[in-house]
Formats: sequence, structure tokens, C-alpha cells
Amino acid sequence: MKTDSMVDGRTAEEWNKRGIELTRQGKYEKALVAYDKAIEADPQFDGAWYNKGVALSRLGKYEEALDAFIRATGINPQDASAWCSKGDVLKQLGKYEEALDIYDTAITISPRHFAAWYNKGTVLRELERYEEALDAFDKAVEIKPQDAAASFNRGSALAVLKKYEEALDAFNKAIELNPIDADAWYNKGVVLEQLGQPDEAKVAYAQAVKLDPEYGEEKG
Repeated sequence: MKTDSMVDGRTAEEWNKRGIELTRQGKYEKALVAYDKAIEADPQFDGAWYNKGVALSRLGKYEEALDAFIRATGINPQDASAWCSKGDVLKQLGKYEEALDIYDTAITISPRHFAAWYNKGTVLRELERYEEALDAFDKAVEIKPQDAAASFNRGSALAVLKKYEEALDAFNKAIELNPIDADAWYNKGVVLEQLGQPDEAKVAYAQAVKLDPEYGEEKG
């Protein structure tokens, strides 16, 4: 429970709201000042610690962000989003195994937490654990079927596992959800080539180049 203590004429809640407003404006350094005021007014305000972690992450200050998320989860261990954000910071720091443990904690608290499943998949992909990555992306797509990035990453995992028909379906879904995704069109082309459909692959590559001319340099 937040206290009624005030700092510089504002309550912890008011400082936190000010910080959120500044964060939305991209004024992260100023937001941090506001969050610190909120924490000064109420050191047990988990939301202010969480929001401070978000602002620090946006500034690329991942070690400091990790400390803030540790404080947030220590105060409120049932906040799945705080655990997930903690995992994201560990991922940025290259601490993949630790990140996986944290994502699993978030999932235990909230089994249908999309970001935890999705980001777990990206870490497993970095570790080249593609079967497990596919399982995570499958779950992410189940939770949020209209997310183009989840379908794309699912397709990428399937392609690495040489499950080309399923990969094609996934890339088609990603394109349906986001028709201007050059990466999805390009990867669709790669899969079509693997399936022995060179003409269809050329159409996909052409669309990728139209959306992102750099793909023309790759194929050229």
C-alpha cells in the first residue's frame, strides 16, 4: 500500500503519473527524476520501481534497469510483467539462461503472458534450441493470433527445422497480418525454393525487393 508521504508537494502516485507522462514523451531522463521522487515518497511503490526500470531500459542502462526490476519483483512477486521485463533486460545483457528462468517464472504466474512466451522463443532461438523455440512461438501465436511478428518467428523456427510446408503457412500468415514486411516476403521466397517452387519464389523475392531494395543486393 502506498503511503501518503509527499515529496516536493506531490504524492508518490502523482510523481509516478508524471513519470509515465514523461516516458510517453520520450523524456526518459526527466521521467527517472519523477520516478525517484515517487520512490522517495514511498520506497515500497512497486509500480514506480517497475516504471523506473522501463525508462532505464529505454536509455540502454540495462544493469540499472535490472536492479529496478529486482526491486519491483521483490515488492510484488506476483507481477508477471515485471518478471518478463527483468527477463528482457537479462536478454539484452546476453544472460540467456538466466533470462529463460525469469520468463518461466512470469509464465508460471501468468500462463498466457504473450510477451513472456514470445521473448522466451527469441532467447531459445539465440541459443539454437529451435524445437523449444518453436514450442514457445506456437504458444505466443495461440495467445495472440493477430501478432505478425509471432507468426514470422514461428515460420523462421519451422524453416530451420526444415518443416517447409508449415513454415510457408506461417510466413503467409505473417504477410496477411503485415503485408509490408519485407523479411516475411523474403523468407517466403526461401521456403518456396526449398519446396521446389522457383517461380512462386521469384514473385515473393520481387515483393521483398519492392519493399526493401537491400534484398535486391542480396539476391543480385
